[in-house]
Amino acid sequence: MRKENSDFKTSFLSEAGTFIRNKDYFAFTEQDDKACYVIARGLDSDMEKESAELAVKSVLGSFLDRPTLSRRKLKRYLWEAHELLQIESRRVRRKVSLTLVATDYTRMVWAVAGNTRLYQFRNGRLHTKSKDQSLSRSMAEAGELSEDRLDRHEERHNLLWYLGKPGAFEPFVSKKTLLSEGDVLLLCTPGMWENVDGAEMLDALEEVKEPAELVDTLEDVLLSRQNKQVPNYTAAAVYVNKVFKEDPKKKWKIIKRIALVLIPLLLLGGGAYYYTYRTAMAKAEAAAAIFEREKSGDEAVQEKDYPNAVKEYSEARNAAIKVNDVVHMRLIGKKQKTAQLIVDGDGSFKDGNYAKALESYEKAQKEAKQQSLYDEKDLEAKIAKARTYQQITELMKQGDQKLQAQDYEGAKETYAKAKKEAQQADFASGEKELAAKLEAADAKIAGVFKEKKQLDADKLEKKGDQSYTAQAYEQAVTSYAMAQEIYQEINMLEKVLGVERKITKAQEKLNPPPQPPQPAGADGAAGGGGRAPAAQGAGEAGAANQGAAGQGGAKASASGGQAEKTEGGGK
Repeated sequence: MRKENSDFKTSFLSEAGTFIRNKDYFAFTEQDDKACYVIARGLDSDMEKESAELAVKSVLGSFLDRPTLSRRKLKRYLWEAHELLQIESRRVRRKVSLTLVATDYTRMVWAVAGNTRLYQFRNGRLHTKSKDQSLSRSMAEAGELSEDRLDRHEERHNLLWYLGKPGAFEPFVSKKTLLSEGDVLLLCTPGMWENVDGAEMLDALEEVKEPAELVDTLEDVLLSRQNKQVPNYTAAAVYVNKVFKEDPKKKWKIIKRIALVLIPLLLLGGGAYYYTYRTAMAKAEAAAAIFEREKSGDEAVQEKDYPNAVKEYSEARNAAIKVNDVVHMRLIGKKQKTAQLIVDGDGSFKDGNYAKALESYEKAQKEAKQQSLYDEKDLEAKIAKARTYQQITELMKQGDQKLQAQDYEGAKETYAKAKKEAQQADFASGEKELAAKLEAADAKIAGVFKEKKQLDADKLEKKGDQSYTAQAYEQAVTSYAMAQEIYQEINMLEKVLGVERKITKAQEKLNPPPQPPQPAGADGAAGGGGRAPAAQGAGEAGAANQGAAGQGGAKASASGGQAEKTEGGGK
């Protein structure tokens, strides 16, 4: 029994987060010779049936009937679940993202449709990670998106393939890969991998020894984010403590059986010879591919085309694996690792994550010291540039902190220093951003200055009002004039005009306008009880208009307080 002679431990958790319903589902079966682990995420909004549960039970049911590691059959099981969802899509389109792992306790095969994931950890490092069937993954493979941005990109849920999709359906099914004792398999839905990154998963692995502890730790990390909205999340961990190993005697029996089949073929003719010839030719072609691809990778490195170098080295390493050439597999693997570090650094630099770019470049430099292929000066230049840009970015952050603390002068000084360094480093985008930040700091400083000046002017205007009320008009005019000057300085024109009116009013109080002159001869008799105006007739008005001097005189009579007018010979 393969299961009895191996040790696989499994634990999982699945929670709804802050939602009422949990649309995730995980289930597994461990039989005597084979095991299957299936995780799924429902993508539809149906409230009656859970699509993820339907899909998982369909796949596991097919596997229980016909346990297998055949890629073709496993793909068929996914197709059966896919067709079931289409049949059940009468009211609402059912959609599911699903990942499965099948194993015979020695090897495994995994399949993916959507963006649920498999992580395989070995010796404390990430050994294998499944690829999402999403638009963001396609962008990453096209070089339009760096790996570190993949888990946060807006197109990560824009799936190219999923169970229940109308029309074509193309799930990915891996080749058989050997398991190693100590391997850890982690299956998870987007709710988990979006909130717990690969580095945090590795940290959790170092702290725990059991699968239950691992999933609990991952949950603690997720909840420590304290997000207002927590999605459905599921994680399942499988600890491969011991793999099943074939009995050498049994292997020898199998070899003898094969020999018994081949010997008659040799006796009968060239069939066996043809088989041997084809095998030898395949190995020769693979060996030739190793050197050809490695050479292409070396040329790409010399041309500093590192993405192409990674691709060529990957092909060369795969060819080495086919012929079991361990030496070339390791040597080419080191070259590939160095080139990949540079590619990762370039991607982080392009995205503005200069600290991460610096980290990747420094690791690449360390790896490159053991190889004569890489240009050390080029790596040093990349490191220096990333370090300088990082320092400028840090200065920019310091300026932002000072601005937020309302230390506007300090922020301006820090931004100016960073801008000068950006100019010297030819950091165009940083220089542009810093110029905008300097303008913002100047605007804040100008605003504070204006507020202070306005406060001073308001005080002077108020002082003028108080002086005016106390009838100290001269002091009022002085205060108003000083306030008006400040308002003029800070361009508060309405205030300038308002104070001008107050100044005019105060000056009128200081210098009242002269009284209009009294008409001549209007002196009234003292005994008459006052002055009486002279009565003039129409003829008198005409005489006045003629303006003849000395032609008539006015004589005031004291009797009765009335005035009499005698006219001379001018009449």
